[in-house]
Parts: sequence; structure tokens; C-alpha cells
Amino acid sequence: MKATSSRRQIIVAVLLVLALIGAAMRSSAANPSLARDIGTLLLVLWLPVIGNVVAFVIARVHRMRAARRSMSFAPDSAFTAHVLAEIVPVRGNDASALASDECSCTLVVGHEGFTARVAEPLVQSLATAAARTIELELLRPAMGLPRLAVNTQFSVFASGALVATGRVLRTLR
Repeated sequence: MKATSSRRQIIVAVLLVLALIGAAMRSSAANPSLARDIGTLLLVLWLPVIGNVVAFVIARVHRMRAARRSMSFAPDSAFTAHVLAEIVPVRGNDASALASDECSCTLVVGHEGFTARVAEPLVQSLATAAARTIELELLRPAMGLPRLAVNTQFSVFASGALVATGRVLRTLR
């Protein structure tokens, strides 16, 4: 049985009612009695739900922050180079599969990826098989520049495919 939001709400409501019954039993029963102990047990059943409610609120806040974060460059923003790099197209690369106006790519260093763009379309940058020096703008330079030091090797992915490899020549900022 899959736990849906409505089922979770029902469970929370039932446990809250049990906790209230337990509180009432505890307050009306004599101090050393079985009824007081059962009331305490019913009251304690509510504790795991509190952790789930806190986890739900934290997850909701993280989703809201992630939704506000931009995942691409603004269409009308000016190009500002952050990195000067040398790229070499990968053999067997089909640059024609890229859109003719595609400028965005992902630079992958180890297990980390950084969204970047070039000043001219990638098809032009990858047109020749020879190494080419290009300028790259990072979407989040504060995160990417510390990882893209001089001589750092990286892979360039565009449209879901490896299109080139590269090396940072220098940072421009």
C-alpha cells in the first residue's frame, strides 16, 4: 500500500486524537494506576509524528528554495567571460545534432557539473577537429571558479552528449 499525502494526514489525525485521549486519561487517573500508564503510552505515540512533520516542513522549504534558483541563463543577459579554456571536440562527435543556436553546456569536473555558456553557438566552436581557445561564462561563478583552477581538465556535455574535452587556461575574474 502506497503512502499518499491523504493517508499520512489521516494517520496524523488518528495519532493526535489518541494523544489527546491519553492526555485526558493521564490527567483524570490516579497517580500509580494502569489507566495513567496507558494514558502515558498513548501520549508517547505522538512523538514519531513530530519528527515526520519537521522533516516534511524542511523538505518543503528546500523545494521552494530550489524552485527559486535559476537553472539557466537569462535570454537577454550580456555575456561575461569567467574562464578562458582550450577545448578539443571528441572524435565521432556529431555536432550537427546540436541546435544551431545552442550556447549552453555543462562542464564536468570529476563528479561535479557546472552550467556554462559560450559567446558563439557550440556548433561553430566544435566545427573543426583541432583544439580551440574559447571563453566560458559560468551560471554560478562563485561555485564554479574555485573548482576550475588553471590546468583543470573537464568534459563538455551539450544536449545530453559528450561533445568535447577541455583544459582551463586561466580565469578571467
